[in-house]
Amino acid sequence: MSTTIPQHPLLARLTRGEIVLLDGALGTELERRGVPTRLPLWSAQALLEAPDRVREIHEEYIRAGAEIITAATFRTTPRALRSAGLESESDRLTVSAITLCREARVRAGLDREVWIAGSIAPLEDCYRPELAPPPDAMEREHGEQAVRLKGAGADLLLIETMNSVHEAVAAARGARSTGLPVLVSFICRGERQIWSGESLAEAVL
Repeated sequence: MSTTIPQHPLLARLTRGEIVLLDGALGTELERRGVPTRLPLWSAQALLEAPDRVREIHEEYIRAGAEIITAATFRTTPRALRSAGLESESDRLTVSAITLCREARVRAGLDREVWIAGSIAPLEDCYRPELAPPPDAMEREHGEQAVRLKGAGADLLLIETMNSVHEAVAAARGARSTGLPVLVSFICRGERQIWSGESLAEAVL
């Protein structure tokens, strides 16, 4: 007797062609409110210095209609934190980012579904695809971050601002092992190319 596994509600909606509204930029909003997002940590710096502002932005996006809010985990991998001497803080900061999303969802108090996306970014510089580590290391590190995000309570994984096909593939392979829905986005040079120079059509395939 075969058992049919129910489809995740988000994937079911997308399969039906429904529109799902994501939130907007987090780093831009932090900067607008006077919270610095300097390198090397970008928005992860706010987890240390201004967590209340992060929660506030998430809550405002929910109230504005966002059905997916993106956690401030863009730079909470051990590799990214290493450059700031905070490599051992990866688990704590990842949990903190997801917790702020969950708190914002409760504070918004709306009677509708809001999913929390764990952000997975390029392991190195978003604008320097040549700096990416070897494929095996990429898949392993992205997979470890995906497991970290699932353990912290993410509802789905958003592989974002990918700058090359090979890192996007490595991240997706690592993330799929969690069983969570996985979305992928790219940073583009123009209408037809992603940042690495590869075609957008190739990236989608």
